[in-house]
Amino acid sequence: MGAVLVVLVVASAGAGYLIGTNNHSTSTFTSISISTLTSILTSAHTSSQTVFATITTTVNTGTSTTILATPIPVSSVETADVSLGGSLYTIAVNPNTNRIYVPGGSNGLVVIDALSHAVVARVTLPAISNNGIAIDFNSNTVYALVQGGVAVINGTTNIVVREFSIDFRSRSIAYDSSTHTLYGSPQGMGTGYLLGVDGRTGAVVANISLGYWASDIVVNPSINMIYAVGCDQFGLACGSVVSVVNGTSKTVVNRVNLGSDYYATATIDQRTGFVYVTGDSSLVELDRLGKVVYDSYPETCGPFIGMSVDSSLNQVLLAPQNYPYLLACNRVFGNLVNMYSLPDVPRYAAYNSATNETYVIVSESLLAFHGMASTGHVNATLIGSDQNCLPV
Repeated sequence: MGAVLVVLVVASAGAGYLIGTNNHSTSTFTSISISTLTSILTSAHTSSQTVFATITTTVNTGTSTTILATPIPVSSVETADVSLGGSLYTIAVNPNTNRIYVPGGSNGLVVIDALSHAVVARVTLPAISNNGIAIDFNSNTVYALVQGGVAVINGTTNIVVREFSIDFRSRSIAYDSSTHTLYGSPQGMGTGYLLGVDGRTGAVVANISLGYWASDIVVNPSINMIYAVGCDQFGLACGSVVSVVNGTSKTVVNRVNLGSDYYATATIDQRTGFVYVTGDSSLVELDRLGKVVYDSYPETCGPFIGMSVDSSLNQVLLAPQNYPYLLACNRVFGNLVNMYSLPDVPRYAAYNSATNETYVIVSESLLAFHGMASTGHVNATLIGSDQNCLPV
């Protein structure tokens, strides 16, 4: 029973990116070791049985030369511009059915076909949307946060079939398909809890104290782990933190202080199980057990309101709250490799592994595009390079 810790050094030549079309920047990324991390996990079948899981992570060593250039106009790679109307703040994708879900209007849910980009349904929710969606890909059930509850929607008929009286806070919802459990952070419950609810019955099956309210939650169903991001203090500074919860033992098994003054945003690469979290100007990669792999500063200013992983290009996409760009960072090292210029400030981003499309909400529209494999379309001074990244 032991662990060989990950040692990762990321060295970058140059303090920032320059404006221009033919400037070059050479960055060297070095991995000191290939690591094997061994940990005791609780079996997903019984709380009394323990099994050993070994996770091996290999990080390549290399030198990357980036040609600095103008950000890519998203209109040049766009596959669709779907006008939806209303206030749009989140996106959920079911790659199995190629359906995109966006809360639109005060109590509506817009359903979009990912192949034709046509609106196929508008679902009337039982209450005002609370900007959070989770999907059970196996049963094609959609869970939409509404004020005071969770609307349960049949993804085939697009009909609300029931409502759970669970008052999760805005955007605080995720689904674990391995246990049929919805996770969220209820409002007004003391110092903050992670609540688990049976997605079939609405019965509470877990109540785990975090010490803060989770503002974003992601789940790895393959190992039944939940990652809950939030602020452990309130006031001028956030004090962002992520708790790693074992869904079987219903206990917090790791806690990482992120050091951000903003509410952090999280996403997960479902292929690798690695989690990506960002708050102000850093991008943090966590392995499946919540250990920090790297803490990178890709010369950008936050906060970031949405994140996703483009698995086809091996990139993490960041939507800054205050700038009209979408940022693409190398998933392995966290350095900024591409920027897409948008017609307005983005509100959320998501990725569809079935079509290799990225979706981003801009104003009252859903933009769809394929990311560019060629990198180097970067001018980080447009998003606050070398600034203090203070709130605006």
